[in-house]
Amino acid sequence: MKGKPDMTKYILVGVDDSPEAQIALRWAVDAAAARELPVRVIRAYLNEISRWPALGVEGYVPQPMPLDKYQHELDAAVQYARDRLGYDGGSGWLASSDPANALLIEAEDAEMVVVGTRSRNKVSAAVLGSVATAVSAKAPCPVVVVRGERRTGPVVVGTDGSPDSEDAIAFAFEQAARTGQRLDVVYCWQPQAEHAASIDSTEQLLQNWLAESLAPYREKFPTVPVRASVAEGRAGTRLIKRSAKASLVVVGSRGRGGVTGLLLGSVSQSLLHHADSPVAIVRRPKES
Repeated sequence: MKGKPDMTKYILVGVDDSPEAQIALRWAVDAAAARELPVRVIRAYLNEISRWPALGVEGYVPQPMPLDKYQHELDAAVQYARDRLGYDGGSGWLASSDPANALLIEAEDAEMVVVGTRSRNKVSAAVLGSVATAVSAKAPCPVVVVRGERRTGPVVVGTDGSPDSEDAIAFAFEQAARTGQRLDVVYCWQPQAEHAASIDSTEQLLQNWLAESLAPYREKFPTVPVRASVAEGRAGTRLIKRSAKASLVVVGSRGRGGVTGLLLGSVSQSLLHHADSPVAIVRRPKES
């Protein structure tokens, strides 16, 4: 299971020995089944070397790293995918590499990357910063950061009319169509005090614009129930609130793939750290 299978696209997922990784694996396999794609599993362990006692310490007898344990975890994850998708539906790589780097290498051929993260607290923010934020900022495909067990509820997508959010809307419509969930499209704006007299008329104009911009997607996905709304307030705050009842929140990313984390948009960053639901960060494809 160390050789790369002959395939064009797959759902890529990172695993370790945490419960969160198992939740991400289940999410990835479900997504792969809906898309009729295989799953590619990465078990990277280089960052775990830091937990190992240093060699050369007086009185310490060096022990080999538990590569058999890591291989077993990888094999179990691949078998889980194969049990549900068929033998060709699962492959894996035991990577002596930083997890983020290993995922980014394999992401070049991926349809989507799925990673897990712990519940919202200061510790999870540190873990998230080292893997999920790095992958979200640099991967050439959508990245889904999974928190908590899979649940039903609307797919929520934030839009601001930019090309980045257009890609997010397309992804969200496809996800809603595949899962049978309602799609909630949200445009957030912050009116200025000096424009108070025209707030109602501006909001109506935004509602009209939003309806027109969604028309092509409604035509392409006629079975998807859509609820479009214009909301006052910060996009991150509004979307985090809606994540409490969502099955997935989708946003575009304005990250340019440079310094890890710093170039993800503020809305993406807020959602990754504070959303109650899985979050999909959709990056624009590289121009050829």
